[in-house]
Amino acid sequence: MPRWLYYLMILAIVAPILALVGGTRLELAIFIASAISLMPLAAVIGRTTESLEYYVGPIAGGLLNATFGNAPELIIGIFALQAGLISVVKASIAGSIIGNVLLVLGMSLAVGGWRWGRQYFSNRDAGEYSVMMILAVASLLIPFAGTFAITQQSRIQAISIAVAVVLLVVYALYLSLHVFHLRAHRRGVEIRKEDKDIEEAAPTLAVEPDRSRKQAPKLWLTIALLLVATLGTAWNSELLVGAIKPVTEQLGWSQVFIGLVIIPIIGNAAEHSSAVYIAYKDRVDLTMAIAAGSSIQVATFVAPLLVLISLFFAVPLDLIFQPIELVIMGMAAILFALISLDGESSWLSGAQLVALYLIACIVFFFIP
Repeated sequence: MPRWLYYLMILAIVAPILALVGGTRLELAIFIASAISLMPLAAVIGRTTESLEYYVGPIAGGLLNATFGNAPELIIGIFALQAGLISVVKASIAGSIIGNVLLVLGMSLAVGGWRWGRQYFSNRDAGEYSVMMILAVASLLIPFAGTFAITQQSRIQAISIAVAVVLLVVYALYLSLHVFHLRAHRRGVEIRKEDKDIEEAAPTLAVEPDRSRKQAPKLWLTIALLLVATLGTAWNSELLVGAIKPVTEQLGWSQVFIGLVIIPIIGNAAEHSSAVYIAYKDRVDLTMAIAAGSSIQVATFVAPLLVLISLFFAVPLDLIFQPIELVIMGMAAILFALISLDGESSWLSGAQLVALYLIACIVFFFIP
């Protein structure tokens, strides 16, 4: 977790204080403070869920990481559903997918390519990410195409629920595949260690568990931090959602722009900085996994889960997105697939992704 995020943690307390003291007079200040406070809170949630994997294993750890790693998007989405801001929920989903692929990956490849020239990664792994992203975009595009023949809202909602269930199953299979690869990798490492001289290998195998156990955080402290960060995220997300309408009226921005640009950037700021720093260290394989994995999680886990959760609210959520959102998500998936074909990238590839993101933001800003 970058050190500068720790200094922003104070805003997680400032925003509720402003809400209690200022009320409706300080909507803009409440919006800014609560939005920025979600950055360190999301980083703490991500750090603690990674630590819990040491205790619960890779399968449960993967599920925890998928659930709590997207806690800001989920919690903001739930409060927005409760407030009836369906357009904000859909925009934040689309904005997270677009931002991770275009802005995060683009900045990472630009920074890494500027330092190292050409960078290399596994095109096989990137190809798997491409297939998942194209599947996710197709699952949003096909219901939209169906609206030309289906006009009854009840049938559209039924389609969205069925597609959401299919996406959750696909995500579970995707997650299980990565767990299988992790186990296979660990098993391969153990076999290679056994092939060495027993006298040299035995002390290493005996010392490693003890050393990792000393480095592992305390379980009660990890759980306590996770609970506090989740509660803080919920509180500040409620304040953020409550300030959206007054802020849009005061600044003249649209709710779509806030959902597509502002909320995704803030909610994923910790991952953004990590991906750029990792690319700067010439570990672009991990950068690709972070950027693509975040988009895949939002499209195949967060979005369908919010559809099912919305059934408990007055206005249910469907998977019918605006044409402009679908077009940009489709272009982002295509560009990612083209970049990952040969297993290498340069700063120009990153600049092209960022350029498309800036063009999209310009259009989003002028949407009424």
